[in-house]
Amino acid sequence: MQNYDPDALRDGYRALQSGEPRMRAIREAITAAEQAHDAPAALRFHADLIRESVFSGDRLQALVDFPQYLASAERDPELAKENLWDTLWMFKWIVEAATEFYQIEKVQILRWFSEFRRMLTVNGYSLRTWYEKRAIFYQYADRAKMRLDYEDFLHAPKDEMGDGEASELDSVVRFETEIGNREKAMKAANEIFDRRLRTEEVPCKTYYILLSDAVASGDMERAAEYAEPLRRLCDGQRFQLEPIGMMLCYDALTDPERGLRFWRKNLPLREGSRNPFLCFWFDRGAARLLTAAAKAGLSCGDMTPEQLADEAKKCGANAADLAAKFDARNGSQYFSGMLT
Repeated sequence: MQNYDPDALRDGYRALQSGEPRMRAIREAITAAEQAHDAPAALRFHADLIRESVFSGDRLQALVDFPQYLASAERDPELAKENLWDTLWMFKWIVEAATEFYQIEKVQILRWFSEFRRMLTVNGYSLRTWYEKRAIFYQYADRAKMRLDYEDFLHAPKDEMGDGEASELDSVVRFETEIGNREKAMKAANEIFDRRLRTEEVPCKTYYILLSDAVASGDMERAAEYAEPLRRLCDGQRFQLEPIGMMLCYDALTDPERGLRFWRKNLPLREGSRNPFLCFWFDRGAARLLTAAAKAGLSCGDMTPEQLADEAKKCGANAADLAAKFDARNGSQYFSGMLT
């Protein structure tokens, strides 16, 4: 192929704006590498596309491309061996991202988990992160299996395949709250807060979990402690539609007028998202907030209380539709239960 230069292609897309412009260029680079029969470069480009989708897209492209990445690696055992570390890390991203797309069948998710476990085992890695990621999936699909996987996660040895102390402590907060062990959840959360542990998602996720639990239990005094730091951390962040949706629920109960401003500011994030999991949580919160605002006789911009009520019905209907699709895929009633 004339003028084919994989290094120049990679430099070219790395210089582009993150997100869809870069992903479009990476897809073109993959096509060029495949036409040139350059398997190592094609695999590297696939990995870059998946990484870009996970961290700067909506994860959908990663789920579409991952089977192609695996197929390319499996065709060349030496290439697969050279890229083993990247493949294992991608598996972590994929099994977690698949949870967020009802379009990915449950049997496919469990196949990926099975292959991920096999690869960890044959290469001598701990199954700690595997149990953690599968417990996240089973949180929405099978609570008994979630508890078993969570216990195995706690007892499995730590190694370099883990996501780090902050993320693992956040998982403890998540699962202990789900189980109902608030004391253990708070112990792990306070360790995150006291030591100022940080990742791209922690402590935002931690505050979100605690706020959700406080609101669900009706403890609005405790909820107020978590609401303000969470608002600062999630406001305007397109990957944080889940906690943004929780803030809308909180504002519906405490200050619908403030909630309307927050909803309107973050609505473009929802409108630009193709992630149905994130859209569900935003729409759930929006339906509650807009209903409360309409009942209070509030307006928002040029929207009257009556129009807010109509918009609330649309958001509620969309959330119910997504809940039904997730529950049908998962074989549970988790999402529909979140609407009541």
